[in-house]
Amino acid sequence: MTAHDTAPGWRWRQWGVPGVGACLLLLGWAVPGTWAQQTQLLDGIAAVVNDDIITHSDVREAMVPETEQLSRQHSGFSLEQQLKESYKRTLTSLVDVHLQLARARSLNLRVSEEDVTQQIDALKKQNQLADEQFLQLLKARGLTLELYKKQVYEGMLVSKVVNAEVRSRLTVLDTELREAYQAKQKQYQVAGGQTVSHILFLLPPYPTEQDEQRLRPKAESVLQQLRNGGDFKALARQYSDGPSAETGGLLGTFKPGELLPGFEEAAAQLQPGQISEVVRTRIGLHIIRLEARQLASMRPFDEVQEELRSDILREKTERNYQEWLESLRQQAYVKILHAG
Repeated sequence: MTAHDTAPGWRWRQWGVPGVGACLLLLGWAVPGTWAQQTQLLDGIAAVVNDDIITHSDVREAMVPETEQLSRQHSGFSLEQQLKESYKRTLTSLVDVHLQLARARSLNLRVSEEDVTQQIDALKKQNQLADEQFLQLLKARGLTLELYKKQVYEGMLVSKVVNAEVRSRLTVLDTELREAYQAKQKQYQVAGGQTVSHILFLLPPYPTEQDEQRLRPKAESVLQQLRNGGDFKALARQYSDGPSAETGGLLGTFKPGELLPGFEEAAAQLQPGQISEVVRTRIGLHIIRLEARQLASMRPFDEVQEELRSDILREKTERNYQEWLESLRQQAYVKILHAG
């Protein structure tokens, strides 16, 4: 089960890797230490979902990752209010989970023990964890292997029922793809560019007016040779101070904004094959030749249609998932006894 396979709108328990070599954080129904120990004394029913119950401890245990984050960001009254809101969100999520699991069971959907084992093995391989390291991380989060297997089992079962009831019923018409393509013209626009060559007469760092006066006659002389039919590449190899001298002055192809100020504007005034006057930039004097100009265009439809299809399917999945989930709520008996 990949992240894409997980039910939309509900963040299932998963491993997160904050950085290379860093410890892994297990998000999920982990026992939350002292808070869980305190609430066990005052435990009660938070909600009834058909024949199932959700206890206060269930909610608080599911809140652990967010609680730890909120505790670092807030304190006092602010923290209390944030935790109340977190409790409401978490309880709603747990109700939705119970409804989806119940629907999966009613459809006789199955997840085998082998499926669960393969999923856990894939997680360990992805995070480069040996068996002992994996068990230690589970223990650090208050989880046994059996409890974690149960969590993975339920996550995969939810994914199956969402695939069966939502994703498998979605289609994307060609007309939808075409409409999305037209709506995203700016996103798929490819900027034009200019292929340019130059002969560079390099100025020293922090040049003075006298430096330019000494260099300009040389540049004007080369420009006159070009106007008299001189070969641009040969003259670039002979006179240019830039590394492009070796390639006959060829710099390459550049999009708007990638060339030096002054240079880009001068090149924009040329037609392919034309050469410029002597142009001053912050690094020196240039004689520019425009080799080619590429006009702005759009990426072809055939090139982006699978990307469009994925975007449309993702939007449809989220929308239809929420509608499907609401229908489960409407058909079920749900009573919230404690909302935070």
